[in-house]
Amino acid sequence: MNVAVLAGVSLHWLLAGNFNGILEFDLASIRLPDEVSCWKLMRAEGGGLGFLGMSGSNCNIQLWKRKANCDGVASWVLGRTIDLENILPLKPEEKGAIAILALAEDNNVLLLWTIIGLFVVDLESLKFKKLFETMIVSHYYPFESVYTAETDIGGGHDGADLLHKT
Repeated sequence: MNVAVLAGVSLHWLLAGNFNGILEFDLASIRLPDEVSCWKLMRAEGGGLGFLGMSGSNCNIQLWKRKANCDGVASWVLGRTIDLENILPLKPEEKGAIAILALAEDNNVLLLWTIIGLFVVDLESLKFKKLFETMIVSHYYPFESVYTAETDIGGGHDGADLLHKT
């Protein structure tokens, strides 16, 4: 079993197989902006490391990306801001806490909890759908693709089919 070793402020993994080396993850160099809370890591628009987070008011979702300058020093750059008040149908008395529960990266959708229920928001079209009403914040894991095994009964074919974006 290959375990990580913490040395200083970096985690290290021994690479095996065709990769002969050590993978180092510097924990001190990646800090999130102070004004962001309730964040999720993701691929940035255009590629690279990114994250989305809520601003202090919990009414805006911010998409950030990691960019390096000409000297190779990386910092976080705000990509775009999504104003949830313009998207979700929340009455003034319903505009309480909002939490980012999950991100389905392949489909580019976000699962949000509000005091009136659970919503899915498409980050490209900014369309939403209310899934169900709940007052309970829970953990959700979005499945984006599923493999189903088929049998060779009655002339069918064997193997696995990928059901994507279903």
